[in-house]
Amino acid sequence: MKLENKAPGAGRLILGCLLGVVLAVFAPVLVLTELFSLTMVVFFPAIALMLLYRWAGLVPALLSAMLQLSLTARMLGGTFVWMAFFTSLLPLVLLVRCENKPFYTQMKVSIAAFGGGVVLSVLVIYFNYGGNMIERVLMELPRAMRQIPVDMLAPAMENLGTALGRELALEDFYKLFDDMVSTLIPVYQVNLPGLLFSGALVSAVLCTGLNSLMLEKQGRATEGAYLPLRRWALNASTTGGLLMMTAVSLIAYLAGMQQGQALFYTVYNIAAAAFCVQALSSMARHMYASRLKKGTQVFILIAISTLCLMGASIYVALYGCASAIMGRYGALRQRQEGYNSRNNNHSDDEHRR
Repeated sequence: MKLENKAPGAGRLILGCLLGVVLAVFAPVLVLTELFSLTMVVFFPAIALMLLYRWAGLVPALLSAMLQLSLTARMLGGTFVWMAFFTSLLPLVLLVRCENKPFYTQMKVSIAAFGGGVVLSVLVIYFNYGGNMIERVLMELPRAMRQIPVDMLAPAMENLGTALGRELALEDFYKLFDDMVSTLIPVYQVNLPGLLFSGALVSAVLCTGLNSLMLEKQGRATEGAYLPLRRWALNASTTGGLLMMTAVSLIAYLAGMQQGQALFYTVYNIAAAAFCVQALSSMARHMYASRLKKGTQVFILIAISTLCLMGASIYVALYGCASAIMGRYGALRQRQEGYNSRNNNHSDDEHRR
């Protein structure tokens, strides 16, 4: 039964506003940290903003969004404001507008919105920096780093100083940062597109899943708008397309085609992210059937997801790929069921004749 959308109480509204301010302050730093970790760039500010909206309402979410854009402009510059808008805010608006539609429709809209946000961000960067844009954008980061309050940099300086065995002055930290950026530019030219697009895919999946889950818990989800993780599955055409694109990009890479390496790593990262989601849904099905306590199930899924983000995605993705092909809801089973359905329909037609 669908319930009316009740406004949050005054206490939750005030606490939500405070949390929104904290989120806005740390959002630019969080994005920079992800960029320099050379891991999948999940748009955590967008996910946190979605949770804030569902928990505390529209006012704290709008306050946080406006502050995020303002602080991003101050710390990183106008170009990054458009990137934050396209990758973190616009997709949420589109998702909320279709949240009463069937779950997989929401998922398609969300994936298209986050992926399109990355494409629009790339266009903004291109129009601002022209060719060789990744190098030019990365060379802007030393300036952006100097706009971040020193108090927020203190933990990073302390950890780096401990690793180097000496105390770091602020200028020493900036110099090390500048050198790191210069060293990593060639690496990012190959890996950054894949890290962004795979992160957009994971962000879309998390936002859609969490949004529909919270609506379901609040009793406001329409019929078919929520689907538990254990019932998620890649369809056969998506599985086949991911495998084919990975094979083609690998051939281009091995053949030494121009930009072949960047193309392969982009497709590979997207496919790995998709198959990791498939793996998690398969694990959720097995744990649900085994009657494990719900808290244990959630802990295991979060632990495995964390391992994926920390670099173990290849191992989880291999399991997910096998599940997508041969699992209970895999491509082979889907094809077989489709074949049986067509045969049954044909037999019924013959019988009616």
